[in-house]
Amino acid sequence: MLAAADTELLYPLTHFCRSEGRSLAQFQTLEPAEMPQVARELLVHTGDMTSRLEQHHGSETVLRVLNREHTAETYRREVLLCLATDGSPVEYGAIEIDLRAFAGELRELIVEAKLPLGGLLNRFGVSYHSEPRAFLKLAPDDGLNALFQVDGAREFYGRSNVLLGDSNQVLAQIVEVLRPAENTRSYAHA
Repeated sequence: MLAAADTELLYPLTHFCRSEGRSLAQFQTLEPAEMPQVARELLVHTGDMTSRLEQHHGSETVLRVLNREHTAETYRREVLLCLATDGSPVEYGAIEIDLRAFAGELRELIVEAKLPLGGLLNRFGVSYHSEPRAFLKLAPDDGLNALFQVDGAREFYGRSNVLLGDSNQVLAQIVEVLRPAENTRSYAHA
């Protein structure tokens, strides 16, 4: 059973696992230096993952929505970020966005779920930064293997992150998990 602190650390992933009746992959927290180089380069920063992934892979990313729900104030979704060039999934994300922080066209585009949040914030000139809460090593998991279309037991690396606005207002809480490096051709040039 997860401790309350673990549940909070992996929120909103825990929310989706509970609501879908899925088990949560076993995990441990890591210091940045304990992570493999590629995972460290992609995850240990205060920017957005969208830009980092697109630069690393040399391709824009598009969203594939797996699950979503929202109220007037909160929007939650599970997504895969996939390369626009060939559709390969490179990141899984579970995100909760505070819709009260956004208005007009930006809010509509967030809920439309065609583009990653980081890309939209950059396009609209929203000032923000990431504040990673923890870096994660997830045990081999059939669900993640299926999402990333990989065979066999693999470890996954990710982070629990909060996006903060100008006055440190929480814009979003996110759990981001990378596709295993050995299964992504473009990691070879990293």
